[in-house]
Amino acid sequence: MIFLQSAFLFALPLIGLPILIHLINQNRHKTIPWAATMFLLQAKRMAKGMARLRYILLMAARMLAIAGLIFAVSRPMAGGWLGLTSSNSPEVTIIVLDRSVSMEEQQVQTSETKRSTALKKLAELVRTSENSSRLVLFDSVTQQPLEIRSVDELEELPEASSSATSTDVPALMQQVVEYLENNDTGRTDIWVCSDLRQNDWSPNAGRWEAVRRQLSAREGIRMFLLAYPDVAADNLAVSVSGVHRRESLDGAELVMDILVTRSGATEQEQSVDLTVVIDGARSRLPLKITGDRLVRKGHVIPLDSDTREGWGRVELPRDANMKDNVFRFVYAEPAVRKTVIVSDDDRAAEMFKVAAATASDRSLVYEAEILPSSSASAIGWEESAMIIWHAPIPDGLIARQLEDFVASGRAVMFYPPDNPGDQTLFNASWTDWVTPESGDHFTFKPWRTDADLLANAESGTPLPVGQVQCHRACGLDVEMATSLWQLDNGIPLLSRANTDQGAAYFCSTLPTPANSNLVTNGVTFYVMTQRALARGAGALGRARLLEAGSVSAETVVDWSPLDDLSNDVWVSQRGNMGGLFEGGERLLAVNRPLTEDSDRVVTDDTLSQVLAGIEYKRIDDEVGGAMQLASEVWRTFLILMIIALIAEALLSVPEQAVKSRPLTEVTA
Repeated sequence: MIFLQSAFLFALPLIGLPILIHLINQNRHKTIPWAATMFLLQAKRMAKGMARLRYILLMAARMLAIAGLIFAVSRPMAGGWLGLTSSNSPEVTIIVLDRSVSMEEQQVQTSETKRSTALKKLAELVRTSENSSRLVLFDSVTQQPLEIRSVDELEELPEASSSATSTDVPALMQQVVEYLENNDTGRTDIWVCSDLRQNDWSPNAGRWEAVRRQLSAREGIRMFLLAYPDVAADNLAVSVSGVHRRESLDGAELVMDILVTRSGATEQEQSVDLTVVIDGARSRLPLKITGDRLVRKGHVIPLDSDTREGWGRVELPRDANMKDNVFRFVYAEPAVRKTVIVSDDDRAAEMFKVAAATASDRSLVYEAEILPSSSASAIGWEESAMIIWHAPIPDGLIARQLEDFVASGRAVMFYPPDNPGDQTLFNASWTDWVTPESGDHFTFKPWRTDADLLANAESGTPLPVGQVQCHRACGLDVEMATSLWQLDNGIPLLSRANTDQGAAYFCSTLPTPANSNLVTNGVTFYVMTQRALARGAGALGRARLLEAGSVSAETVVDWSPLDDLSNDVWVSQRGNMGGLFEGGERLLAVNRPLTEDSDRVVTDDTLSQVLAGIEYKRIDDEVGGAMQLASEVWRTFLILMIIALIAEALLSVPEQAVKSRPLTEVTA
């Protein structure tokens, strides 16, 4: 509870004034024994119990009246829960804002979103409480502190606007912790505004341990979680994959896979009119969705035979979230999907080659090349889409070339050798090989099914990951990584290092029979290899798909918009918003991360584990809700004072009546 006139709270000791007056009155009269009144004293003792109870209630009513008056003049404020904060205003108020796509779910009638609702209510809180503390904003896109001079600026800042990005909540909270460490903030309130989507919170991320340890150890920190966990029913999201041009009998055609997902558990059939835009020409595609997704595999759109490259969009009608209603793509002559395998183990290398070179799309060209680790300098970096590295982690020139390879948007998959060594790359290093403490294979923790290499198929069918048996695994010491698959003992079996672009994966076991059954139960191994290859191939050729938030602000300056919608995007926001651009020699399509299409919310138990040891208050709100974070409640205390005075008057009536009766009436 906040008190706008907290100086009046120093008068709280006056609550004891009725007790003090009672004690003074007790010692004011001198007692003189008088035999004629002894029978009256005896009668009074018989009624002493009820009299004492009434007197205690009378005293409590007087004390409550004084307390109510003091609290009323102190102008208390409270929200929709008890004890929003203590009476002391913070020196610094930090707002941690989730600007992800899912935060743009809106109330259709007012177009107010989760993000705008949170900003509006926090601004009202600061204004109403006349808070003079410093206001600092951490947004999920820049992840940098921005000191705000006036709360009136909060809702208009570009750093608080919508975006087409996802949110790395543990990384964002780590930035907040570092800010607290580097600045003498004193008493600090931290307001985390989020919709608690599981893909954003990453409960298994290694950063959470450091965040918990540092926040729980600091004094003067109060944390509030302003949550919007409700998921809009029947919200649709569209995405496209596998876009490529191919020759046909009639000239040429564009082939793509279309996926439409629907939030909420419903089996009711829903008709959807999908709009497809190719180089400005619009066509209508009527669809019917039953369940939570619809997959249209190999959808074909005729092209002129002379059309070698271009751009396009697929669009859904307006619904609860406009940010996931459009998906953009570009197309050109497809590049060869080439994989280079660096390994000194011939048997393992052949297994990698089969998984990488077996075509998942017959219209594309796949190649795989095996090199020993001593010949790693012969890697064709420019034409390769993926590198499988089954050798000790390199250092020196090769390590820098691998970093540049990933930074260019392509993929590397690291597998542990027999003698791992202690080198570190992408903040990761192999440790020692381990075997199960009991039985012949490890058990797994739940793996990530909403995104990345082990995600469910487009139809929603899960991969047979549970059928995999791991007999031997190499420990992985990794920082700033996303765990996709873990053993029950906590060792990460499949992780993705956090990189700005591209992907660096670490798989802690091998497909050989002595280590796992990844080959004999080959679906999981083949799918994860092909998905990593497809991600790397997206950086080859003239057409390229990018995720919003993965491009630096300096890179987008020279981009030229390809369509009218992209022309409306500010230059500074091109990397964070969806759009179609031409940059240098490439056609670029920027879209939201597909992880944002998942509607899974962090459970209460998981949230308690993630924030274990941190004292925080959770406030669940809804879009456009009328609940205020804080409002003056002095009227409540004034009413309480009036009730206490009325009670005091009623309790005093019997006592005054007895005192006013004549002595003859009493003695009778």
